[in-house]
Amino acid sequence: MVSRVLMLLAAGLLVLGGVIHSYLGETLLFPRLFALPDLPLFRNDRRFTEAVLRYAWHLTSFAWWGTAAAIAVMPLATDVHRVGRILGATVFLTGAIIVFTCGVRHPGWLIFMTAGACVLYATR
Repeated sequence: MVSRVLMLLAAGLLVLGGVIHSYLGETLLFPRLFALPDLPLFRNDRRFTEAVLRYAWHLTSFAWWGTAAAIAVMPLATDVHRVGRILGATVFLTGAIIVFTCGVRHPGWLIFMTAGACVLYATR
């Protein structure tokens, strides 16, 4: 029972993290970034550059939602321990990478390390 609750908690944290990530990107990051007159351009095309940055940003959130879905259904799978260790380590390491590259000022590390730890503990 505890394992299922931890899996759902981890999945919920990842869904929440993805929603917050996409929302903050659209409201705080992109307006400032795209207002830069000297924004480095891909293919010398401002619209293409903005599209690539926006899609890459939101695809990250989408990947988190997909991972959340996999975690949520894992208790119904036959080999949850192996899948759980892989997904849990991936999610946990995402948080660790955030800490090492951005520091603790970026709040995502806490969400990912907590969700990853929940999955790793639940599938031990």
